Amino acid sequence: MSEISSTTTEAPAVVNGVELAAEMGLTSGEVMRAVELGVIPARDLAKGWSRAVADTLVPRAAEVAEAVADAASLGATRLAALLAERTGLQVAPGDVVALAAAGHLRTLGEYKGWPLYSVRDAEALAPVEGGPGAFVLERQVGERLAWLSVSAEREEAAERLGWGWREFDKLVKDELIRPGAGGRFALADVEALAADQELAEQVAADRLLGPDQAAQLLEIRRVDWDCVVAAGWVTCAEIVDSRRGTHRWVQIPMYRTGDVEALKQLPWVDWDEVRAVKPGKPSALREFAHRAPERAKVVRQFAQDVADRHGVEVWALYDGSADRWEMDWDRLESDGGPSRARVRAELQDDQQAAQYATEIRLGADWGKVARWARRMLEPDVAVILDTETTSLEGQIVEIAVIAADTGKKLLNTLVKATEPIGSGAFWVHGISNQDLVDAKAPGWEKVLPKLRKVTRDRIVLAYNASFDRARVLGHSANVGGRPMHLADPEVWDCLMEARSTFTGSWRWLPLGGGHRALGDCVSAREVLLTLAKGRGTAAVPAQQRAEAR
Repeated sequence: MSEISSTTTEAPAVVNGVELAAEMGLTSGEVMRAVELGVIPARDLAKGWSRAVADTLVPRAAEVAEAVADAASLGATRLAALLAERTGLQVAPGDVVALAAAGHLRTLGEYKGWPLYSVRDAEALAPVEGGPGAFVLERQVGERLAWLSVSAEREEAAERLGWGWREFDKLVKDELIRPGAGGRFALADVEALAADQELAEQVAADRLLGPDQAAQLLEIRRVDWDCVVAAGWVTCAEIVDSRRGTHRWVQIPMYRTGDVEALKQLPWVDWDEVRAVKPGKPSALREFAHRAPERAKVVRQFAQDVADRHGVEVWALYDGSADRWEMDWDRLESDGGPSRARVRAELQDDQQAAQYATEIRLGADWGKVARWARRMLEPDVAVILDTETTSLEGQIVEIAVIAADTGKKLLNTLVKATEPIGSGAFWVHGISNQDLVDAKAPGWEKVLPKLRKVTRDRIVLAYNASFDRARVLGHSANVGGRPMHLADPEVWDCLMEARSTFTGSWRWLPLGGGHRALGDCVSAREVLLTLAKGRGTAAVPAQQRAEAR
């Protein structure tokens, strides 16, 4: 008779994230999310949870799963797709936003500035067998579709009027027409504007023309137009930046069509005589061209003088919205450059520039960003990092790091996750679960030491720093790894926020790296290089110009 022997496996004294998930019958992603929500306490030991704590958590598995499910969230686009699939209705992202505004959906967080909405609340609005929530959703979709039939997008509304979108936007700013739901405009309001002949004439008069277009309107040569401007008969309404080639920008003065048309009535000018002058001959208007230099020319000359005096690169930018100039330079007093007080005093002492002193602002937010960017591009100061993940709040499946100064690749690897890649994430970055298997991707516990090494004593730049930092810390906690210096928020800096400050626009501006970690790193570095160039017209010191020659 044979004896049957059995072995007893002792439960581990220290439980990491994967082991705790297995004991609770959850995924590791659910455990990590539960920790973020505070439903599960943070680990009490360096490498995980003690056996005593784990034993208290296992009986709470159902409670934890419920809390995580209640906190599940999606963006408006993906949630609209979910609702459309469940109901067959034409649900759009705007419907999700409207339902949230009406209190039918909770907003549970945000991703890259976009709100995330409760999946559970959405499912209540799309019950499988109908219910009160279904009526709310049907009514919202029905009202939106009805509104679409009697309204138009901004571009369509402007086209119906025969105006440019900038002209249309001015009417919106002046509240002559107001947008409705979804930023659309009622066709009835558009038709009312089209019938207003006086308004149409005013819009036409306010249209801006460049110097060449203004000359064409008057049927004169460009040299004649330059004399008109020098004589002071017309003033530019705005100065715009225009690209010339890859890196060069020039500033173009723009004039109101109405002001140019009014020049035809000047009693002391015989326009037929002006037009009769043969090509190559001096303008008949040259006797009137004795006006002092224009403001733009004076400001640019003052910027060049500051650059030559102090050996700094000076940027001059015209702000059309405020009708003023902004000036900044690449080195402040602490780095051997002039102080703003010093340049202000020099401005007052400059005979030509002083007349525009109140119209020149010294120092700008974008100048501060440009100096920061140049600092980040110095040798061995910063690296640029990007990650791709299993989901918005999931684990890392790819990470890349490059040197900010040279663009040299320091780290680029797929990462084996302990949870599957979600379908939404796959359609973003294209990395599949099989890709990780085929590449024999290392686990995060093996990648983390390499990441710590290439980022040690460096500023870590990421396009969305809060997202990438959270993913690094979350995955490290999941495997019981130590992020060390990467846990310090002061080590990280955000290129997306810097770009928004630089441009003055806080709308989402995507990268062009194809949502792969290395490609996004390269694209993020291109953003950094752009920030480092400053804005407007650059005046470089005389010595630097001589060296360039």
